[in-house]
Amino acid sequence: MKEEEEKREEKEMEKIEQIEKWSGMLEEVAEGMAGWRKENPKATLREIEKEIDRRWARVRAGMVTDLAIESQAGDWKEMEKGEGPVCLECGTKLKVEGGKKKRRLQTQGGEELILERRYGVCPTCKGGFFPPG
Repeated sequence: MKEEEEKREEKEMEKIEQIEKWSGMLEEVAEGMAGWRKENPKATLREIEKEIDRRWARVRAGMVTDLAIESQAGDWKEMEKGEGPVCLECGTKLKVEGGKKKRRLQTQGGEELILERRYGVCPTCKGGFFPPG
């Protein structure tokens, strides 16, 4: 019972830390844009939008990375309990292959993400997957 409460408190602290991290990222965008606007007082609406989009893309990529890592970690923890990620083709439970591997992805905003994740192989159809998330 006490162990469950400690885990719940730990998860709550992690959530608070994550929100604080994201809040800091948002503050950086706001401060950066205020400074950029002072340096570019004659910027057009299109230029302002482009600059905001560029800065938001970085924040978005950071948030996507955090959330993807969080969700896939849950998938693999479930695997230890006999559940976990399954093959997208045939539905068979994946087997973990080796340690973590780096995977480079790109967001819709053009920012690169580097996720360090475990890799699974389907024992039935031999397909390899990073678990979804």
